[in-house]
Amino acid sequence: MMKATIRDVAKYAGVSVATVSRYLNNSPLIAEASVEKVRQAIEALDYQPSMMARGLLHGNSKTIALAVDDSNAETYGNDFFLRIQYGLEHELACSGYYLMICHVGTGDDAVSTVRTLINENRIDGLVLLSEMAHGKLLALLRESQIPFVIAGRSEEEDTLWVDIDNIEAGRRATERLLRTGADRVGFLTNSFDKMFVSERFQGYCDALEGAGIRRDPRFIADGLFTPGQISAYIEANKNFLCGAYVASDSTIGFYFLRELYKRGTKVPDQIQVIGFDDSVLAAAADPAMTVVEIDVTKLGVSAAKILMKQLQAAELHPGQSLLPVGIIERASTK
Repeated sequence: MMKATIRDVAKYAGVSVATVSRYLNNSPLIAEASVEKVRQAIEALDYQPSMMARGLLHGNSKTIALAVDDSNAETYGNDFFLRIQYGLEHELACSGYYLMICHVGTGDDAVSTVRTLINENRIDGLVLLSEMAHGKLLALLRESQIPFVIAGRSEEEDTLWVDIDNIEAGRRATERLLRTGADRVGFLTNSFDKMFVSERFQGYCDALEGAGIRRDPRFIADGLFTPGQISAYIEANKNFLCGAYVASDSTIGFYFLRELYKRGTKVPDQIQVIGFDDSVLAAAADPAMTVVEIDVTKLGVSAAKILMKQLQAAELHPGQSLLPVGIIERASTK
């Protein structure tokens, strides 16, 4: 059975399409007799008006776009991205809004796509991941005055962003190990090119400095992308491994713990390990890994709330918001 249209309602009620439109939009310019005819027609035909069409009529679409660089296929299988998306969708739905995943590409392509969405009134606001928040795209958003928020830290002026406090996360992880009496704390990562890694490392350095401990380059390792590279690192440094390590993410921590187990190293008695993010791997590690909780679902929720406040106030307020972190205690630390 085909879905009833506004024309079907008008024909059934014996009125014009314009009259049905006035009824749907609570216009005072409709006779009382016509109101009853349209109401009965809608009920009889089980007519469901298009919320998007009604939104466009009033200058809003009830839709928020999450801009994604579609040249980076890794984004879509990234748990970080999926949990931000979930947080956004859940919070926006509470306010009657929908989330559109907008594949915009990079550079001029991204600007062109977003400009079309804005000019056609297809979106009321935009969420940008931090790696896309720069250059011409930001200039377009400022010029159009459409509400937008950046998910992730941004150094750009006149922007509003929300992020996990990764510097504090790195500091708390390191201080947690130092409180056990560990005098040598190492830092493990795959790459310092990622902003969240460099921020966690800054927190690590701050904690060492606060404890009066000099940072030793021998205890800092990057390039640990694979289990084989982690195994090779442990083998090459087996004679001067630290008594405690901060792993920049739970995947590195998981494979580091697995290699220690293979070598008969007692965790946490001989070596302690703390990671980030309460992932499946963190809980499945042997022993289960202590982590600094990084709740990126809350990041999505917070970004949505900030957008809703902008929409309600009809103005932009540049600023920043850092979400707090906590520690989940498990068996990989004393």
